Amino acid sequence: MATTMKAAIYAGPGDIRVEDYPMPDAPGAGELLVRVRVCGVCGSDVTDWYMTPRAPTVLGHEPAGDVVAVGDGVTDFAVGDRVAIHHHVPCMVCDLCMHGHHTLCPTFKRTRLYPAGMAEYVRIPAEIVERDILKIPDDMPYEAGALVEPIACCVRALDRANISQGDSVVVVGAGFNGIVMGLLATHWGASRVALLDRLPVRIERARGLGLRVFNVDDADLNEQVRAWADGRGPHSILVTASNQKALNMAFDMVAPGGTLMLYAPTPPDDRWPLSTNRILFQEITVTGSYSASPLDTRRTMALLRDGLLNPNDLITHRFPIGEADKAWHMTKQAGDSLKVMVEI
Repeated sequence: MATTMKAAIYAGPGDIRVEDYPMPDAPGAGELLVRVRVCGVCGSDVTDWYMTPRAPTVLGHEPAGDVVAVGDGVTDFAVGDRVAIHHHVPCMVCDLCMHGHHTLCPTFKRTRLYPAGMAEYVRIPAEIVERDILKIPDDMPYEAGALVEPIACCVRALDRANISQGDSVVVVGAGFNGIVMGLLATHWGASRVALLDRLPVRIERARGLGLRVFNVDDADLNEQVRAWADGRGPHSILVTASNQKALNMAFDMVAPGGTLMLYAPTPPDDRWPLSTNRILFQEITVTGSYSASPLDTRRTMALLRDGLLNPNDLITHRFPIGEADKAWHMTKQAGDSLKVMVEI
């Protein structure tokens, strides 16, 4: 067997290389070795303040592929199985897990793939094999399996946005995450769903998918949204843009008693001044959502299997691994792309 494989490496801001990389070891007890077929590019992959401290590092955590070797004791998977892969897994029994904070679990933070998703082969540790590797149905393409992890993150965020039956929900940003949340929010009970964006290509795409969209550059944006939401403002606002201007706009817009959900991370040194007076007297809930758990990935697989989301609406560009730099830069530009896939 070969001793090296192709992998896409983040070497630094804007510096993406495809290089020979050491093959993973043969799977140990409880582990799997998977030949990756496709891997999505995530917003975190192109966030330099997040990636640079890890550089050089293999990119990718949204892979799907074929099992090519199984470790001792593995009974639920066999060579040839097509699988969607999650890159972290919680223990499910610690205090954080028991309170629903699976993605804060120490086991979640410790577990990882070797080396990462944007490589020809990946070794999956036993804890992840046990709790969050999902078989891809025969009639589902690999790239739909690669959507499980990013959509699952949206599923968890919708849970944490406190949406009730009949609510008005606004999503700030019509990128991949915003589109997914917009398409799914009615299944959480929302009676009205709207997206906010300024890029014409994103606005038109969202409208083409049947979503209501407001242009954030309209001078009377707040009045438009408030009128749309029965004069009181949205019950829940999910912010998928990672800047304080978007956060301030959403905070000013959310209805009394409403929930403001922070989904996209700002740099760790950012500080956000808030009106604590308004939070108290209008009982505004400000919360966040990070990543996804095995509960979310399984629900997401069901959503895809049952046709509630169409991968063809979400995947806009595909590149071979030799052009991983183009995939990275396209995602970084956040222009006309939604989900960019790297075929490996």
